Amino acid sequence: MRSLFLSLILIASAFATPWLGISFNKKTYNDHIELHVKGVHPESGAFTLIDNGDVITHLNNQQIKTNTDIANAVKGKKTGDKVKVTFSREGKSKTIDVALTERPENISSLMGSAIGSKAIEFGNNFYANAEKRNVKPKVTLLDFWATWCGPCRQAMPILHSLYNELAGQGLEVIGVSSEGNDVLAKFQQQFPGPYPMYRDAKQEMWSRYKISSVPTLMLLDENGYILKVWHGIRSEKALRDAVKEALK
Repeated sequence: MRSLFLSLILIASAFATPWLGISFNKKTYNDHIELHVKGVHPESGAFTLIDNGDVITHLNNQQIKTNTDIANAVKGKKTGDKVKVTFSREGKSKTIDVALTERPENISSLMGSAIGSKAIEFGNNFYANAEKRNVKPKVTLLDFWATWCGPCRQAMPILHSLYNELAGQGLEVIGVSSEGNDVLAKFQQQFPGPYPMYRDAKQEMWSRYKISSVPTLMLLDENGYILKVWHGIRSEKALRDAVKEALK
């Protein structure tokens, strides 16, 4: 059994982002998944209907078996549409209709982390490979790093490999550092990489996401919402599996 801190969110159009507004611990069993509710956003349609500690077992009358079932619960819907949520509370099962509401861009207070919030837009501070920016990536992997960081240097070949392998399938990788132009330019010359590199000169991203250690990796969906956050080095297989799951 394993738990992941997630939120029920999915884009339905370019103009509105409907969501259920629930954060939960996802517990996976042999043949199904249970969502143990950890929080409900006060502006969501689930507020007052679902409580912390409730266990969600079905969405739209279908037992939750995979991550795809969670995403499909709100796929193609718009704000105001309803999703049937079946949950257990104190041993009793109940099914209710939850209206989807417009999702706030920053839900860090609900999630307790950057996960689920929307990444802020990049400025014009790309200092390398800016021409390789993907206009509409399916998945973006942000690498917060520093030239003096040994583990960051160890992670770069892994990111280079993933980018070269999966960029054609919709993956974008962006390196983000806050160091000076001269330092970054010298490093790029010595260790050139294949993907865009960005200088967060005012540390706006670092502050927004509360980056306290490097390397920190963030996985974003096609609409710029943060799916996962990793601190430290991850294996190439672990990152590849997470990216491929997000690309589906």
